Amino acid sequence: MIDDLLTLAQDSTPEKRHQLVEHVTDLFVNGANSYQTEEITLFNTVLERMLPTMEAEQKKTVSEQLAPIDSTSKQVAMTLAREEIDIARPMLTTSNVLDTEDILQLAKTMGQGHLLAISKRKHLETQVTDVLLERGESPVKQSVAANAGAEFSDWGSRLLIKLAERDEKIRDAMMERADISETDYEKLISQMPEQQQAKIRKLRTENENLVNELFYKASKVVAASKLERKATRIDAKATLKEIRSGQRSLGKSITQFALSNNLFDICFLLAEVSGLEQKYITNVMVRYDATGVAVLCRAMGVEDQDYQALCRARATHNKQPQSTVEKWVGDYRALSDKDARRLLSFMKIRLSSMEGEAA
Repeated sequence: MIDDLLTLAQDSTPEKRHQLVEHVTDLFVNGANSYQTEEITLFNTVLERMLPTMEAEQKKTVSEQLAPIDSTSKQVAMTLAREEIDIARPMLTTSNVLDTEDILQLAKTMGQGHLLAISKRKHLETQVTDVLLERGESPVKQSVAANAGAEFSDWGSRLLIKLAERDEKIRDAMMERADISETDYEKLISQMPEQQQAKIRKLRTENENLVNELFYKASKVVAASKLERKATRIDAKATLKEIRSGQRSLGKSITQFALSNNLFDICFLLAEVSGLEQKYITNVMVRYDATGVAVLCRAMGVEDQDYQALCRARATHNKQPQSTVEKWVGDYRALSDKDARRLLSFMKIRLSSMEGEAA
């Protein structure tokens, strides 16, 4: 069957070959989860043989279609990853077929566009980030610093802290990471202009009390809170899956649950997306102030109108007046995305440190 398909491809006009590739790729993508090994091998072999005959636009389409498919062959994935950047980008950023050794090889040999695409992968091991930081120009270094899934060697961490002295974007990205030490966090603050330093230190001081309360009172608050999962047609776990796949925004999901006064599932979503334990989210949710909730929501890009829906649900739960909602929303509008991300990072650093000390 393979020989028949390849013969057909060789004997056909360019238009027919284009249609054949399109047909084979669609069949592969649509049935990737159900095909047997022999069928997967067939599709991969046909695509491997036909890649050299494809035009750039079709290669780009094939790369976009096959990047999420884990049964794509290593040869197809690597061939596409070595193409010009518009073709290679989907494979470099999302393909699970490419393992660490493959990515490392590509990072050592390809150009800046390819390095930038690699820097956006969900997870980067230390040997990869070292190469990206060594070979990459400023946009690549900034992207690596901002990647929450990037791991750093001691050398990489020291280099980024040093680079942050003269690159504000790298400094901002590092300050928003939850995996840097308090010492490095303090170094980053000291590199800022004095006015910004004063502002960040003030915000940290104000949030130190909140973090202490989150840590020492979280379990008691959760035990005493009356947050219950409401009966709803919306499934929180299914919603989370859609948020992570980009099919639904966190903010719109919060609004849907808020309309049912379902704070329990909102806490679940915020915990999963932020990386904080749910007991801490529940703590800030049932408080009579809005500082913690505002930081969480603004840091994760929740729009003003969605935050307002959440405030109404919180006020209803706490039996607080509408004027409180208006104040919370006004304060939220004044909170910048950057400051919120920094404060969320600070929360994570301090809570992690306190958990370590308690253990």
